[in-house]
Amino acid sequence: MAYQKTNFRPLPNHCKEERVVVTAQPAMRVWLSLALLLISLIGSLPDHASAHEIRPAVADLTISTTVPATVTISIDFTAETFLSGLDASQIKDTDQAPQSADYDALRALPADVLAARFTAAFADLTAGLVGYADKTPLTFSLDAFSVTDNPALALPRSSRLTISAPLPDTTTTIQFGWDAKLGPLVLRQQADGVAVENLYTGYLVPGQLSAPIAVTGLTPQTNFDVFVDYIKIGFVHILPLGFDHILFVLGLFFFAARLKPLLIQVTSFTLAHTVTLALATTGLVTVSPAVIEPLIAASIVYVAVENLWRHQLHAGRLLIIFGFGLLHGLGFASVLGEIGLAPSHFILSLVSFNIGVELGQLAVLAPAYIVFVMIAGGGVWYRRLIATPASLAIAATGLWMLASRLISL
Repeated sequence: MAYQKTNFRPLPNHCKEERVVVTAQPAMRVWLSLALLLISLIGSLPDHASAHEIRPAVADLTISTTVPATVTISIDFTAETFLSGLDASQIKDTDQAPQSADYDALRALPADVLAARFTAAFADLTAGLVGYADKTPLTFSLDAFSVTDNPALALPRSSRLTISAPLPDTTTTIQFGWDAKLGPLVLRQQADGVAVENLYTGYLVPGQLSAPIAVTGLTPQTNFDVFVDYIKIGFVHILPLGFDHILFVLGLFFFAARLKPLLIQVTSFTLAHTVTLALATTGLVTVSPAVIEPLIAASIVYVAVENLWRHQLHAGRLLIIFGFGLLHGLGFASVLGEIGLAPSHFILSLVSFNIGVELGQLAVLAPAYIVFVMIAGGGVWYRRLIATPASLAIAATGLWMLASRLISL
C-alpha cells in the first residue's frame, strides 16, 4: 500500500487565533488544577490554622537613677511559647515543636485566662532572666503583664511583660539577657529624661547577654555595632524566619537554569522591596499586614505557576516581580517596625537591615545555584525532573499559605 506524502505548511492568517488558543490550553489547565487544589485545601483546613511563626521578642530597657535606682524592662513576646515549654531557639514555627498542641491550646485561651496562667507561672520564668549590675546578679519582680486579645488564631498574639530590679548605689553598667529556650531578643535602651543619642540597641541570639549598658550618661555604641546588629536582624528575617520570602526567591530561581535571568529577576525584586521598606519605615506608606500577608502568598503562587509554561524572561514578568517586590518590602517593614530602628543611627540601621535581607536571599540562592545548575548542569531533563516539580510544590505551598491567611482574617 502506498502512503501519500503530506507537506505541512504554516497556518494561514485566519487561523492564528486558533493557534493561540491551543498554545494557552496547558496554562489554563495548570490554573484550573491549582484552583481546584485551593478549594480542596480550604475545605480541608481546620477551624483555625496553627502555623505560628516565632519572631524575636522586643525589650525596652529604662534605667532610673533617682533614689532608689532601678532598671525597668518591658518585653513584647509570645507568652504561649514560654508556657508550653517549647524551645524557641531550635525551631522557626511552633508546628515543628513536640509541644505544638499545648501551644495551640494556650493560643485559644481568652486573654484574661492566659494572663492569669502566666502570672501564676512567673516564678518559673525568673530562672531564665539574666541580669547583672556590674558583676552583681539582679533579682527581677513582676510589675505588670497584659495580653493582646487577637482573635485571629492562625497568628501569634503579643503579650507585654514589665519587670524591674533595684540597682546597687555603685552600679555603673547593666547587662541583660534571657534563657536560650525563649528565643532571640532585641534589646533597646530607652531614654530617661536625657537626650536620645547613642542609646543601646542590640540583637541578642538565643542565650546571649547584652553588652554593658551605662547607668549614668549614655551608652556609647559605635556605627560598626549598629551595622552588625541590624545585618543580623535582616538576615534572620530571611533565614530561618522568612519562609514566604524564601519560597518567593526560589520561585524566581526555578524559572530558568541560567544566571542572567536569575540576576535580572532578583535585581528587580531587590530594588522594589528596598523602595517600600524605606517608605514604610519612615512612615510615608502604611498598609495593614492583614492586607499584605495574603498578597505575599499570592505572589508566591504566581511566580511558581508562571514557571510551568514560560521559558523566556519577558518585560511583563519583570514588572510583576517589581510589583511583588513592593509588597514584600512592606512585609519587611512590618517586622522592622516591631523591632524599631536605632534612634541615633536611623539611616545606618535601615541600610544594614536591608543588607542583611539581601545576604539572607543570597544564602538561599547560592546553594540552589551550585546544586541545581553548576552540578546538575541544567540539561534538558532539568526542567522536567527538577524545575517543574519544584515549582508545583512552591505553588501548592503558596496556595495553602494564601488559604490559611484568608481564613484567619
